Amino acid sequence: MRRSGSREAVDLWVRDEGEGLPVVLLHGFTGSGDSMSDLVSPTTNRVIAPDLIGHGLSPAPDQLGVYKMEAMVGQLHHLIQERFEVPGVLCGYSMGARLALSYSFEHPQDISGLVLIGGTPGMEDQEEAAERAANDARLASRIESEGVSEFVDYWERLPLFASQIHLPDEVKRSIRRIRLAQRPHGIANSLRMASTGLMRSMWKELENLQIPTLLITGVYDQKFTELAEQVERAVPSARHVIIPNAGHAAHTENPAVVRRCIEEFLRKLCVE
Repeated sequence: MRRSGSREAVDLWVRDEGEGLPVVLLHGFTGSGDSMSDLVSPTTNRVIAPDLIGHGLSPAPDQLGVYKMEAMVGQLHHLIQERFEVPGVLCGYSMGARLALSYSFEHPQDISGLVLIGGTPGMEDQEEAAERAANDARLASRIESEGVSEFVDYWERLPLFASQIHLPDEVKRSIRRIRLAQRPHGIANSLRMASTGLMRSMWKELENLQIPTLLITGVYDQKFTELAEQVERAVPSARHVIIPNAGHAAHTENPAVVRRCIEEFLRKLCVE
């Protein structure tokens, strides 16, 4: 495990192993690099899995600006410049998918492929976005006042994760362990500043995205499946795969199928 400095005044904790085409795994909110580490094998690819700011073993500073999506793009850019010799693949889940897509518009020359699991290009309706940002800010304050344990109990009961009730007990314990290990102010600041309601909408730019893109959603995740279908129609090089027996966290709920989809995507990139 090595660390990466950043001009955004953070020092991200990074898991970096294997050789071959670089694949950066970007976790979702309340996750860590560990929660993504089994998606790609280091025997066939170079696997780079950072803990994003405020999460896992990475710093959780008090200054709010470094938690903005634009700042996270800068942190990721420094990491990629430091470690990549050839364009690599970004594979992100939820918040990580939003970061991957945001990065692809700022630094397309660094990326040879995108894998977006349960992601969104943002919110076009300004009133809806403002409401989302306000709700996330209130939830962030709740995390700080009530603590991580109370928040995790609430988070796990959200309808978005209802399909995870059928996960094996050891998987559920692993997910909960990673969530409970988070620092209150770190995930609160992440939620407050990297809210979907605050990120810029990328919907109108999608037609200009030339990077091969794999969109993955779980069949039970109706909202994000519909979003992915819209993205697939807008992005010339996108392909959408719906994963059976899975909800929002398709890579956790049906990991074998998701891994096969990603492996096939990576093989095609290497051939091309």
